[in-house]
Amino acid sequence: MNPLFFCQACTDTDYTVPTKTQRQETSCTVSTKESSSSSWTVQSIDTTSHHTDFLVTGQYSDIFQQYNVCSQVIGTGNYGSVRECIRLATGERFAVKTIDKSKIGRLDHLQREVELLRMMNHQSIMRMVDVFEDADHVHIVTDRYTGGELFDRIVERTTSTGCLDEFEAARIIKSVLEAVLYLHKNGCVHRDIKPENLLFQSKEEGSAIKLIDFGLSRMHYPHEGPMQNAVGTAYYMSPECINGSYDKATDLWSIGVVTYILLAGYPPFNGSNDREIYTATLKGNLIFERRVWGGLSHMARDFVRRLLSRDASLRSTAEEALQHPWILSHCP
Repeated sequence: MNPLFFCQACTDTDYTVPTKTQRQETSCTVSTKESSSSSWTVQSIDTTSHHTDFLVTGQYSDIFQQYNVCSQVIGTGNYGSVRECIRLATGERFAVKTIDKSKIGRLDHLQREVELLRMMNHQSIMRMVDVFEDADHVHIVTDRYTGGELFDRIVERTTSTGCLDEFEAARIIKSVLEAVLYLHKNGCVHRDIKPENLLFQSKEEGSAIKLIDFGLSRMHYPHEGPMQNAVGTAYYMSPECINGSYDKATDLWSIGVVTYILLAGYPPFNGSNDREIYTATLKGNLIFERRVWGGLSHMARDFVRRLLSRDASLRSTAEEALQHPWILSHCP
């Protein structure tokens, strides 16, 4: 995989986006209570203490009675792997994420992920089809999406003068906003929106995009106090999340960062490690480098500014962002 171009206008040094293996090893959180290592991961507190008597799904069931699970791995993470599976009764093809329970410190967090996926019913969110549990594993069966990660699309399209054109970027961001609006209306905060967690349904031009990986998601309602566990992936964490006092607006900051990267090909707040990225994010020095942004519309810059407001109370909501002229004019 070619490195993603990071512009020197953001920092004094070029940085590259980590490979998938490196992301699994280094992507982390600042919380001692919750952590995330990569796509296909679940929050973890104590990876040496396992709860073998805890049932994530409520009962044991045998996936092999209903599905033929292919041997080829199509995705990996710290806690398991993803394979294609075929429903024996119909021949339909799906994906199955198999999670090794012995590697999960807090199985109740995995239980929360499964329960959230059961609730989801939106065209821009990954659909869970089935879930099975045996003594050693939890198997989450979902629709299979073959178009690849948005991360890979960014890597392929990035040049020294930018990345995706505004029409394609706006179409993708509109889908993400619609998914997040649905989540927020139902009391769910995703907390890990990033290009690795956005999959294209197929390789066809204009393919729909799906929000995946609810391992860090949680329910949070307006009457509750702010969330305090600083979880997520460094590049996409909001200032208030880093500081440990935040609400659902943190998801909109993440979407702002994704939008910036889609248009520019590099992140708005950069660093050679997580600590430097946190520092840059907290400083909030948002730069629109002329070589890239000079060819983009004023509406695009305004859209990004409204999502990357350091004051979360002034940040656009998902509903407001969907009504922004940049989205309306680029998404008929």
